[in-house]
Amino acid sequence: MPPVYLFKCKNLSDLIKPDQKIALFLDFDGTLVPIQKDPAQCFLMPEIKKQLRSLANSEGCYVSILSGRKLSDIRKRIGIPCIYYGGNHGIDIAGPGMRYTHPKASSTRPTILKIKHLLEKEIVDIKGTWLEDKKFTLTLHFRAVKKGDISSVKKAFYKTVARFIEETNILHSNTKGRKNNPPIPPLVKGGKGGFSNKKLLIVIKGKKVLELVPNISWDKGKAALLILKAIKDKCFPVYVGDDQTDENAFSVLSEEGITIRVGKSMKTLAKFYVKSYREVPQALDMLTITAQSEGIYEKKSF
Repeated sequence: MPPVYLFKCKNLSDLIKPDQKIALFLDFDGTLVPIQKDPAQCFLMPEIKKQLRSLANSEGCYVSILSGRKLSDIRKRIGIPCIYYGGNHGIDIAGPGMRYTHPKASSTRPTILKIKHLLEKEIVDIKGTWLEDKKFTLTLHFRAVKKGDISSVKKAFYKTVARFIEETNILHSNTKGRKNNPPIPPLVKGGKGGFSNKKLLIVIKGKKVLELVPNISWDKGKAALLILKAIKDKCFPVYVGDDQTDENAFSVLSEEGITIRVGKSMKTLAKFYVKSYREVPQALDMLTITAQSEGIYEKKSF
């Protein structure tokens, strides 16, 4: 069933269970901020930070940010204490009374370092490429690469990582332009989610990025469920995200909560959508009004 445009709903309180607190989950890039050629230039607007702080300080809402960024990076960019942060797509989580790192994530570190060293040599002459080492994951960025050089970037990447991921499936975070992709290693089915357990890493194809992540049974959906378990109050989940990695969270939360995709897609598992990151502040306003109308908006005492 295709998602419904969020602002056709006159009142979110009709969807939220009475007297139940809200657990708000948000992606960062493409959701709270526009995607930039240089991720270091992504900054949270003061107005949005004020909205998030107001929700986080209320008795009726718990706020979590689940991002592909490194945990320390996303915490610094949001800069709000007493909320939950999940870095590396939820592999690394910190929040009130909670600290979690997936127990198998560290085992990939030596392989990631080896691939990083090999890739640096392969892309050194391709202007606009750069590698981001996020400890548990490794991302090749090519948003600043000239269109004619993108194919060379992808060939260099797959040539380098083939022996590390050749028996592992590949996740696509962006389905556009697949026909122009270079040949990729053979795919085999197996393991949870269609992944083989024979290799340490899988590839996520994002928006002008190629990312190596641990081949573990973990995703943003599982991270959201873990945070919900850590919150002492029983909460109504609301999840907002724009990426394919957010679809796992949409899948596990749609039945019991509100899921909102940023950017319309007929293939999303989210119940609702907003047209772009520009409409996310309006969605947060609706959530604030809903919390106030339910009488669960008193300030937290710290």
